[in-house]
Amino acid sequence: MSQDIIDVIHRLAAEGKAVTTATVRARLSGPVNMAELISLVNRYRSAPESLPAASAVAAQPSAAQPPEDRLTALEEKVRALEARLARLEGPDA
Repeated sequence: MSQDIIDVIHRLAAEGKAVTTATVRARLSGPVNMAELISLVNRYRSAPESLPAASAVAAQPSAAQPPEDRLTALEEKVRALEARLARLEGPDA
């Protein structure tokens, strides 16, 4: 289950949306171990790079996805990565 939570956290971050326990829980199907969810969200907030990468299945774009949707998803990922890079470089860089 923790990989499912991690995948959702990475997806939300790539979409530029807030990563909260509520937003992650809303994206998950079925019951959720709240202690694990809270722990992973707090870990992401304090050090996003500390979470393992999203699973390969979740990270791969679907071949059935229309090119426009894939492009939009890639643009969102680029924006999220740019924001993360800017945050890591800090205000004095």
